Amino acid sequence: MLPAATSLRIVAAAFVCLCLTGWSGCAPHRPIPTSPPAVPDQIPPIHELLAPLNARREEPAGLRGLAKVTYRDAEQRGSATQAVAVALPDRFRLESFSLLGVAALHACDGQTLAAYFPREGVVYRGAANPATIARFTRLHLSPGQVVRLLLGLPPFAVGTDGAHVRVEPNGRHRVDLPHPARGHATLWFDARTRRLRGWEVVGVAGNVHARGELDDYRPVAGRMVPFTIRLSDPEAGRHVRVEYRELEASAELPSSLFTVGVPAGVEEVDLDAEPWPGS
Repeated sequence: MLPAATSLRIVAAAFVCLCLTGWSGCAPHRPIPTSPPAVPDQIPPIHELLAPLNARREEPAGLRGLAKVTYRDAEQRGSATQAVAVALPDRFRLESFSLLGVAALHACDGQTLAAYFPREGVVYRGAANPATIARFTRLHLSPGQVVRLLLGLPPFAVGTDGAHVRVEPNGRHRVDLPHPARGHATLWFDARTRRLRGWEVVGVAGNVHARGELDDYRPVAGRMVPFTIRLSDPEAGRHVRVEYRELEASAELPSSLFTVGVPAGVEEVDLDAEPWPGS
């Protein structure tokens, strides 16, 4: 049986969500009028908007750093500090901390997923595929999708076939493109910087399956990277917010970073064996 806090730790470590923020204030007289955002005179070609996203998906360099991760659903909520390391296309390492040290370590080298819980003295290990990841997170995502989400990229392929762009009243550029399994996907770009600010996957019936928002872009090794990533699964009511406190780029992260050995005296559970405890 998985530890009671395991699901929260793994979901909070691996995914990101929408967290609604706002502010209010008052003035002694009347509100200060604001001008509507300037709408660009010309809609840019689709390939100009999508090219930076596709270029980032091809970059070999990895990112590592610290993040505050907040998770919320209908039954539980919490936050934790995470050490995060990701490398395209499908390698990640997520390390959760508590007052007593490392609470959980999750590593994927693209082929194998391992989850180590020091206090419980157990390592779970199995093939890195959506079914295995779902056993921990209840979300059917591939390792590559996890990595792309943590990098602030949409979890789906971005191509120009069948896509069209228009300008919304708030001035943002909106790109709609067909989604191979869910109906269609939408991307929103800042009209001035042309950076990705949000995305959605919408089903054929018009229901939103997944939503992401990106904010607080900062330079990391010459690239602009979102330091705040929010994702939500509206149908399941799951929300996660990742706020990177620091990030650094590495030309090549060592392969050992994405594997987990078996320390002495630790039980190893094969996730691919049947029956699987807790399944």
